Amino acid sequence: METQSEIVAEEISEQNQFAATVEKILDLQEKNSRQLTQVLRENVNFQNQVRIGMQKELDAFREQQRGEEFTPILKSVATVCVEYRKLLADESISRRMRRTLNLMFDELEDILAEYDAEIFTSRVGEQRRPLLTKIVDTVKTADKNLHNTIARSRRPGVMRNGRPLYREFVDVYVYDASAITTVRKSESVRTE
Repeated sequence: METQSEIVAEEISEQNQFAATVEKILDLQEKNSRQLTQVLRENVNFQNQVRIGMQKELDAFREQQRGEEFTPILKSVATVCVEYRKLLADESISRRMRRTLNLMFDELEDILAEYDAEIFTSRVGEQRRPLLTKIVDTVKTADKNLHNTIARSRRPGVMRNGRPLYREFVDVYVYDASAITTVRKSESVRTE
């Protein structure tokens, strides 16, 4: 049989082991608590960053949408501005009426400019931009370098953010090999 002192020593040993185990558990719990707190802080920071980013995107989308809802109106304003501006050249209209029309067209252009729309005209020899131009007529040329370039701008266009509100009406050069023979024949006639 065990003696009283052996039993007490065994109980003390068990209590020390229990205390050591409890202390290990408390240390691990404290470590877990610190890690959990850190993870929660990082999660909150991440959520805030996502929220801020989404708010910025939403604000940008709202700003874009605000302008987009007026696109049909801006297309009509652009059409009126471009189609009827030629009235200013009509000599049968009185000077007073021409001045009034000029002020009206200036106001229409201001409306277009307020919504980032711009009136543009392509230069002769410039490469044609298919989305922004509409071909009215073609001009044959013997120069391959002029193929698909602007020969003449008939009516200006209006674009907004790179998209057409009103397409420019243009004549375009088209390469034609038969134009070379025509040029050579006319040159040979001159030399004779």
